[in-house]
Amino acid sequence: MSEQNLFIAFDNKKVSLSVAKILLSNGIKVNKIAESVSDILYVNRYYNSGIIITGYCFDNQYINDIIDHIHGNFNVICIGKREQLEFCDDDRIFKLAVPLNKTDLLCSVEMLMTIETGYKPKAHKSQSDERLIQRAKQALIDIYSMSEEQAHRYMQKKSMDTGRKLADIARIILEL
Repeated sequence: MSEQNLFIAFDNKKVSLSVAKILLSNGIKVNKIAESVSDILYVNRYYNSGIIITGYCFDNQYINDIIDHIHGNFNVICIGKREQLEFCDDDRIFKLAVPLNKTDLLCSVEMLMTIETGYKPKAHKSQSDERLIQRAKQALIDIYSMSEEQAHRYMQKKSMDTGRKLADIARIILEL
């Protein structure tokens, strides 16, 4: 597993510790458990990139308001009720509905970490790049409730940020 900055932020400390325990028991390092929005802003100030795992509402603020203050190199995994997650409209927010499936959480974290590393997926010559991209977009739509446009913009941005082909980003998403 690559070294990535990972932060957890839930109003309920017990939930934060449960999520941290799942990640740590699977070899994923947690940098900090945030206890307030000011902790998240601190993270934003002193770290260049990372993943924040949080609920739809944290410290009496909604994730859409919080993400406006976080620079673009951070991704957010937002865990909440389906009806709450419908209001999360930023491309950097990956939505996981409760009840939370441990495997979905781990796969989501691993996918985001892998995209940010130098990992190169194995090329599958039997599938066309366009079909791969469409399948990856559909996976993002199905798993994270993104719109097709949000999924495509996310993949394009990661392609540009990492210098990889769009098809390589699609392969990473589909492999995990």
